[in-house]
Amino acid sequence: QNDRGSGSGTRGRVPTTAMALGRTLHAKSAHMDRLGAGSRASASRMTVVLTRERGKNEKLRREMEKRGWNALEMPLVKAVNGPDVRKLPTALREIKADWVVLTSPEAATVFLNGWQEAGEPDVRVAAVGRGTAEILEQQEETRLVPAFVPSVANAKHFSAELPGPAGTVLYPASAKARTELEDGLRARGFAVERLNTYNTITDVTHAKELVSAALGAEAVTFASPSAVRAWVEIIQGADKMSPTQVVACIGETSANACKKLGLRNVYFPEQPGLVGWVNSIEEGLQQCTQ
Repeated sequence: QNDRGSGSGTRGRVPTTAMALGRTLHAKSAHMDRLGAGSRASASRMTVVLTRERGKNEKLRREMEKRGWNALEMPLVKAVNGPDVRKLPTALREIKADWVVLTSPEAATVFLNGWQEAGEPDVRVAAVGRGTAEILEQQEETRLVPAFVPSVANAKHFSAELPGPAGTVLYPASAKARTELEDGLRARGFAVERLNTYNTITDVTHAKELVSAALGAEAVTFASPSAVRAWVEIIQGADKMSPTQVVACIGETSANACKKLGLRNVYFPEQPGLVGWVNSIEEGLQQCTQ
């Protein structure tokens, strides 16, 4: 999981799960409905740390500004080419895959570059979620509009729900991506050609001078396990965090990384994406700063 769903301006609530102090807490939708204008006012002027790669925080920042929160941008990771990126144009021309599956906006961006270099062949694309789909739809090219998006933006649902019959799948992936998606597809009879076309690496070049301010913020956000690991490294251990600091993740994969590394007050949406992510920040602030 590392999909960055959209929904700017949407006020709808997405169910949120909190992993706090080793316990798993399922927030009820009724509780979420009670988080109205009054709760937003009490959470105003809070500072939230944004750890995504520079240039990829704008949608989240806009949603925060609507709620009166301050953003502290502290990029901890960046995307770089993976070992198989040069193989992608040839694969797109020669494999003639039944599906090209894309599991993040970065994967979609790298795919578009390879597709153009390949001469823009006909493809049938499946996208893990709305954030990934939007990257393709912005091209205003009918052949790139995703033909399939799973009901939940994660590898489990993606592999189980991709329409058959089982054929050939081209999977341009992050070098750090787990094998759950491809394993699930192969179990259903699909032939999967995985190419590690990009990688997410730690980049704390401009972050070190922000550590003190970031530790004083009310919340910190993560969109990938790589960012979680970089955070724990740069602050020199999860125990340096305030017991009330909220950790809000875009989805369960990042949240599990937080739990593994000992972070507390971890909130994430059951359906990965921007709307649920913002709701998770909001609920965490309500729960932990009262």
